[in-house]
Amino acid sequence: MRTPAHLRRISTRVGTLAFVDEGAGTPVVLWPSLFSDHRLYAPLMPMLSKDWRTIRIDGPGFGQSDAPRGDVQPDVYAEAVVDLLDALGLEQVFFAGCSWGGQIAAHIGVKAPDRVRGVLMMNAPLGPSLGGHSFEVWGTLWLGSTKFWGRGVARSMFSPASRQTYPERFEAFASAFTSFDKAAAAVTARTVLTRFAGLGEVLPRLAVPTTILVGAEDRLYPVESMRPFAALAPNSTFQVVPSCGHLAPLEAPEAVVAALKGLAEGMVQRGTA
Repeated sequence: MRTPAHLRRISTRVGTLAFVDEGAGTPVVLWPSLFSDHRLYAPLMPMLSKDWRTIRIDGPGFGQSDAPRGDVQPDVYAEAVVDLLDALGLEQVFFAGCSWGGQIAAHIGVKAPDRVRGVLMMNAPLGPSLGGHSFEVWGTLWLGSTKFWGRGVARSMFSPASRQTYPERFEAFASAFTSFDKAAAAVTARTVLTRFAGLGEVLPRLAVPTTILVGAEDRLYPVESMRPFAALAPNSTFQVVPSCGHLAPLEAPEAVVAALKGLAEGMVQRGTA
């Protein structure tokens, strides 16, 4: 992958984190899903560039950050985000994460509520890993740096409607796989897909304002499977995004931006949708 000229690196407790820091205004840290990097959030940038400072992270295993150091769980990555905030001199931020990033969002909201004004969790697996992901892990290890594998993963994540509406985003997501180190990616995928303890004990302690977005057509983590877990968070709202699969930043960027603005304006009220 051609490294962006504006990509920066900062040392943290999990190694060096790479990120793109753009704009001025309300700061928001954006952590991507598995099988993506900071480019996952590109569709949001035109809508956020005027009033937001966006810090888009490359998650270890899928970008220019250091490779993961073995089995690193979301709570440790949340602590690494605090290292990043300290290095950048940021006292408070919003934090948004998709899927894997949503898991980290919950943990940072619990671990550092004084540093986080609100969290946005998109398409996040909220329950524990129950196994059954050996195909994805071994596929990543052997084929993870190919567009062929990227297209297969993309098909499992994008809704049919999104594939038809945004074919260029589907192809860009799949093409990004050619820039990833498949061995590093497989380590992260194995940890997240097979060794995650779930958020059942974390969500009840998540007191900061929280929005949980789920895709109406998310086949990996369906709405009704996630709703009981989401209800555990005491200061949260649960929003279902129509026609969206598992990648809200690519499939429904307008809904993501609206959720962020709602958090910033203090408009989010506890409830369900």
